[in-house]
Amino acid sequence: MASAGDYNRRAFKHWIDSDHDCQNTRQEVLIARSKVSVTFTKKKNCTVADGKWADFYFNEELTNAGDVDIDHVVPLKHAWLTGAENWTKMKRTEFANDMDNLVITNKKYNRQKGAKTVLEWMPINRNYACKYFERWFLVKNKYQLSISDEERKNYSLLKCDQQ
Repeated sequence: MASAGDYNRRAFKHWIDSDHDCQNTRQEVLIARSKVSVTFTKKKNCTVADGKWADFYFNEELTNAGDVDIDHVVPLKHAWLTGAENWTKMKRTEFANDMDNLVITNKKYNRQKGAKTVLEWMPINRNYACKYFERWFLVKNKYQLSISDEERKNYSLLKCDQQ
């Protein structure tokens, strides 16, 4: 079993430009998830400046790309501790850039969440908490990461299926 001391964020190559169009994963997420056409910082259209994004964790709308963080729903460190230490470099790169695991949020919320799990950090609003938990399980199941009894129990306590 992996330990936190073995974890190194650099084991997960993220913010890649897989289609070689000068827009890395962060930019691709901003473009794909904006509710309006984005604007770019320069003519080359590599870096998004503005758009209109719904925060994944809170009822908030963001318009300045500089205020936005792209968060890994299942943090890289947690993935490492629950199975990713055994993955190939390519699979860790895939995980770190997987659109299912990447969400838009305000920088300040991402700083609060950091590498915390669903057992350590949760949105205040139940609807957002349920959405977070559901995405958490989707990603963990997709990558066959272990799910603890406590994760299942806390999800059950939210009664998300009774909304």
